[in-house]
Amino acid sequence: MKIRKIEIRDFGNIYNKTVSFTSGLNLLYTEKEQERKELQAFVETILFGRTEIPYAGILWFESGGRKYRLTRDLHGEVPYSELLCEDDGALLDADHISESKIALGVSEAVYENAICISPLKGNTGAEIVRQVQKQMTDFQTTGDCSVDPGRTVQRIKMTRKGYQVQVERRKKADEKEKKKISSQISRLRKEIRELEEQKSQIGEQENAFRMNEESNGYQLLDERISDLERNKRFLIAAMCLTVMLGIGVAVFLGMELNATIPAALAGIVGVALFMAETNFEMQTVRELEKRKRMRVRWLSRQEKLKGGRSGVEEELLDKNTELSNLTEELRSMEEYAYLPLMEELEIDALNLAMERIEKLSDRIYSQTGNQLVQTMSEVLSGITRGECRELLVDDEMRISVDVGDEIIPIEKLRLITVEQIYLSLRLAAGELLCGSEKLPVIFDEMFAAFDPERLKTAVCWLTDNGRQVIVSTSRKSEAEMVQQC
Repeated sequence: MKIRKIEIRDFGNIYNKTVSFTSGLNLLYTEKEQERKELQAFVETILFGRTEIPYAGILWFESGGRKYRLTRDLHGEVPYSELLCEDDGALLDADHISESKIALGVSEAVYENAICISPLKGNTGAEIVRQVQKQMTDFQTTGDCSVDPGRTVQRIKMTRKGYQVQVERRKKADEKEKKKISSQISRLRKEIRELEEQKSQIGEQENAFRMNEESNGYQLLDERISDLERNKRFLIAAMCLTVMLGIGVAVFLGMELNATIPAALAGIVGVALFMAETNFEMQTVRELEKRKRMRVRWLSRQEKLKGGRSGVEEELLDKNTELSNLTEELRSMEEYAYLPLMEELEIDALNLAMERIEKLSDRIYSQTGNQLVQTMSEVLSGITRGECRELLVDDEMRISVDVGDEIIPIEKLRLITVEQIYLSLRLAAGELLCGSEKLPVIFDEMFAAFDPERLKTAVCWLTDNGRQVIVSTSRKSEAEMVQQC
């Protein structure tokens, strides 16, 4: 793949700017750091159709021996994209370039890790060495520098730990709820037994009361009240009759026979008899009221027993219903306790993911590890003019370099050589990822510790090997060196 030309109509602070590229060495030099970064970012943005900001421009590139023109304009309401094959005039899908054979499957990760090469970041040589070792390990275990399997596994473990905590909390909460429900069931059963005993007692009282009725207790009381009421009526009638007879006899004797003394005696006898009848009637009334009160108490007790039994039966029904619901809830909880929680399923999935990552890393390592080291050795030997003959990596991913008369661990190498190893890693990764067609290389002020002569050697070696090289820099010394190639 080669970048032929870019036309920036509107991108960041750049308007109407055209830059052409050769198939060999190219220089993007400007003292304006922001403009240099925007020129470099435009290529990646238009190639992969990013939409974070509105922009417009055209990218001409070559891939697989065919020439293409990619146009994008994101200023309108509907983004416009067009990918034209200039060889046959065919219009292709501009939104899925990396998924097709047009750009040889160059993804954003490949672009960032194998095409656009930025300098290593670190305040010390040891930090830079660790970065080189880490990126090499990542590539050998993932086939792509964009993924850190160790960090990925660590994140999965942290996520799994969170799910495990949730599972423990859920189980503790469920166990607490089951104990609470069991306690409520025990309390309800005790209350139901007490209510059943109370109902049984009320039944015994009702039976005893009913037996009293059947033994004529209540009937005799009712008959006695009837007799007393009848006696009361008789006494009242007798009293009235006594009064009338007494008065009549006294009047007859006194007025008709002129027998004053017998008339007086008859009146006295009538009065005495009336008083006796009155006294007896009062006793009858008192006895009648007493019997009526007894009957009222009898009936009240009977109604109380009936009401008590009804209340106990209603409470028993409510308690039994509540007991049935709680028993069903406890049974359901015990049944579902055998089923895995959603969090447990997530834990199983995470365990499977970690297992798959480990197996995939092992498989990728066995497929790419030796090839990567071999390709890196070839590149390193080329860009160092044979000073570094071979790159060596042991099973524990410790890196060493054969410099002819000795083998030196990477920790003891000069920073310049470490950066050369890093460059060889990025270039080798590009070759392994994209096969026979060489990818362009964009240096973003790559050489922090390179001296001009070493930089010139590396750039010339790349261009001699058919690479398109784009050096993006704001350093005048680097620009002058590139112009000498």
